[in-house]
Amino acid sequence: MANGRPSASEPAQAEAAGKYDSFAVLKALAEASAIILALTFVGGWSYLSSYYKTFGINPLEFDLSVPVVSTISVYVLYESVWPLFVFAALFVTLALIARWLRTLGRAWIVAALGVLLLTAAVAGLARGREAANQDMLDESSTLPYVSFATKQKFSGPSCVDSESFGSLDCKLLLHYKSAYYFFQPVPKERAGSLNVYMLSDSDLAGVHVERGLDRNGGAE
Repeated sequence: MANGRPSASEPAQAEAAGKYDSFAVLKALAEASAIILALTFVGGWSYLSSYYKTFGINPLEFDLSVPVVSTISVYVLYESVWPLFVFAALFVTLALIARWLRTLGRAWIVAALGVLLLTAAVAGLARGREAANQDMLDESSTLPYVSFATKQKFSGPSCVDSESFGSLDCKLLLHYKSAYYFFQPVPKERAGSLNVYMLSDSDLAGVHVERGLDRNGGAE
């Protein structure tokens, strides 16, 4: 400013500062989104890997996408470790404040992020194992019952029969890439072994799936 008049460069500097602030906000939002995505993916994959490993299935055989894993994490972890998401929201808020106020160092942010990722992984592993141990019991109503009619004779549980449907006493664990994974549930009152069977679509003449029926509630 010269002689009380604003210089010609001042409006240009103000406009450049405004553009920088807008870019900084967008960048901060992108960083926060990346943090949330990382948390949900780590938690979701930990849950899925623990769940299927409890049934003796290698989760690496499944080609699951990041959106699918993250969506599962949001649904599952919300019920069991909701404080984790509160902590994550607080962390993101602190990260944004730190970016503007420069009060927190990068080392602190990296350490906090590491703690959050570890917490999400441990929570997912514990919740997946707990859910699997519950779902393998005969009293659980989470998984649907299933029976199969095969084209050829199949040596397995009573829920599989050739030409006609077997008894409806197996539970469907997963249908993935033209293959059915199923098992006979374990009684809660006594110890029992769990065997997971697999049938491909090409071997089947028919499939009967019973959903949403609590057979332990006295339904006939």
